[in-house]
Amino acid sequence: MDVERLLDPPTFAGEVLSLPTFPYQSELLRDRSKRIIVCAGRQVGKSTAAAIKAIHFTVTNHHATTLIVSASARQSGLLFEKVRELITRSRVLKRSIRSQSATKIAFSNSSWIIALPCGRYGSTIRGYSADLCIIDEASFVPSEVIEMVVLPMLAATDGTCWMLSTPWGMDHTFYRAWTSDVWKRYHWPSNLSPLITESFLSEQRSLIGDERFRAEYMAEFVGDQDSFFPIGLLRRCVRDYHSSLEPGLRWGYDPGGRSSSAAIVALRRECEKCYVVFKKTLRNVPYVSVNALLAEFHREFPFERLVIDETGLGGPLCEHLKDLGVPVEGVKLTQERVSEIFSKLKIAMEEGRLFLPQDLELLNHLNAVIARPDSRGGFRFDKRPGTFDDLAYALALAYHNLNSGGKLYTISF
Repeated sequence: MDVERLLDPPTFAGEVLSLPTFPYQSELLRDRSKRIIVCAGRQVGKSTAAAIKAIHFTVTNHHATTLIVSASARQSGLLFEKVRELITRSRVLKRSIRSQSATKIAFSNSSWIIALPCGRYGSTIRGYSADLCIIDEASFVPSEVIEMVVLPMLAATDGTCWMLSTPWGMDHTFYRAWTSDVWKRYHWPSNLSPLITESFLSEQRSLIGDERFRAEYMAEFVGDQDSFFPIGLLRRCVRDYHSSLEPGLRWGYDPGGRSSSAAIVALRRECEKCYVVFKKTLRNVPYVSVNALLAEFHREFPFERLVIDETGLGGPLCEHLKDLGVPVEGVKLTQERVSEIFSKLKIAMEEGRLFLPQDLELLNHLNAVIARPDSRGGFRFDKRPGTFDDLAYALALAYHNLNSGGKLYTISF
């Protein structure tokens, strides 16, 4: 094997990892810039490129530390698993592993790959010095962690930093780096990949709305100046926590309509704080099937209560849920009631009493909500064109559920 040839990352990927790279990935992998930012759409291969970079850098440099940093353990774990998979399927590299754990791989050249979530304040990654730091889904890593914890890790080593992410908001280090002259920029919309067809992209645009499509697949930064739940607020609410269905949750259900999805959200309360532990959208699914699903959830994980928007078709659906044995309360979403439940939800976010998972669908539905002044001095709520807000209503109903004093219907089995 020609060792000199393997110093070229794309050649290394093809011959050692058995993973040929696309031309745009090869260009990135050969770039030796110290600060690189990749603004990428979904499924375009950014995680694969990051995994190749982490492996190649680590095995070709002695006594080097490569850190993979993400906002959540799940996200850092996904990239680390890709790294581990590529290494273990290579007979050459498997022999170079000295030890490994769920978050670390040590190589015989005394180099390391370490994958860690950063948390809200970067406490899990403080104290490291890094030769290479890869920040995955950087838009979700708090700006202060990137600026005050991650980048200083590279000072003593003159290390390299890669930030990779789909764009999400302009009030963040990722956007500021993207618009600066310090960072080498790579823009990878999803249609750059030869594996992604135009028909697939067209389908996704119709399913998720134009605005979210532009951000998630075209890798465009989309402003949210008019949002009732701005990205900065939502980002502060995102936490890394355990989510699972269990008895005693509070549920919200927005049946949606002809041009929107049915949406379901469940909240877990712990003392004065609450956590979104489940969310689901169902498009073009019969209402009776959605109700049957809720009844099935209730049989397995008995609800504390379900609150449903009973405006329009919601009334009959509420009655059907009662017949199915679900403890349900109907709420008519008048303009005044929408203003009330959204305002309470926003206050809970601002006061740090409501936590959200790193789930783009939920976050984008919340961010889509806008409030415009009406002629009576109040607000009329709507959504930005090309967006969906169904999960926002379901979450607002679930949060209203926590302190609801309305009539509660319960049916015994």
